Amino acid sequence: MKLMIRNCMNMRKNMILSYTLALFVIFIWSVTFVSTKTLLEYLSPTEILFYRYAIAYFLFFAASPKIMWPLNFRDEVKFAIAGFLGVTLYFLCENFALLYSTASNVSLLVSTAPMLTGLVAHFMTKNEKITANFIKGCFFGLAGVFLIVFNGHFLLKLNPIGDVLAIAAALSFAFYSIIIRDFNCSFYSAAVITRKTFFYSLLSLIPLLFTPLFEWEPDLLMKGRVMGHLLFLGIFASALCFLFWNKVIWKLGAVRANNLIYLLPPMSMISAAVVLHERITVFAAAGGLLILLGVYLSQKRVPGPEKGPGTSEETE
Repeated sequence: MKLMIRNCMNMRKNMILSYTLALFVIFIWSVTFVSTKTLLEYLSPTEILFYRYAIAYFLFFAASPKIMWPLNFRDEVKFAIAGFLGVTLYFLCENFALLYSTASNVSLLVSTAPMLTGLVAHFMTKNEKITANFIKGCFFGLAGVFLIVFNGHFLLKLNPIGDVLAIAAALSFAFYSIIIRDFNCSFYSAAVITRKTFFYSLLSLIPLLFTPLFEWEPDLLMKGRVMGHLLFLGIFASALCFLFWNKVIWKLGAVRANNLIYLLPPMSMISAAVVLHERITVFAAAGGLLILLGVYLSQKRVPGPEKGPGTSEETE
């Protein structure tokens, strides 16, 4: 009996820690738009992407400089695919979608990532199936995102290229989450997975360095404002956040973890109100409440034994 109580307490502590890490990550991601918006005055989207992940990768390399040889070819291929999908393709699609479509459209379509993760997991995994709570959570979450993004101005301007790129970004992150979830944490730590995915992401970006999308301008990098924002994006938004998020995916599952991404718009709204003094409207407040309801419903799970990270678990 004592052992059972102790195990229950440990599981509860682990769950609390997982949600705490998730909220920290989402908070950091919610304020990155300020840094990115500032850097776009000096650098292109491709340059920002390359520099921030170069900083993140070398941070991991400095912490553990030993060469990480692959255990097997199959896992190494999965690392490469995860790095390309979750970092390179996701951010390139999102950034270039903004060139062709409105910020509102892109924000709304990228917010479909949790829903797309559920669909991908339903067909690609055996233990993360679509449930009634998941559908309810998606409905309320997307409704809340819609209210926050459009903020009472319900004008949806369709642009095929930009909107398709935004959906592609959301879908790429869904596949990334499923791949990360299936890595065995008995063999790989979250730090190893994050470092390897960043390495392959940087490799996939190398061809772009020899195109007009990238210009090498050292003088710009020496500006305190530019380097400060790049360090924030590289150290916090990339290295720490992806490290923590990979742990969250292991513990909560890809579907439940990504459903927490619905919290990004209300957190961004609050950050904008505090930092930029933007007014929170009735529509935005209502959207935030709908998102909280959607996240609550999506996190409810079927009662059952808790599984350890890296193993099968029944998630909503």
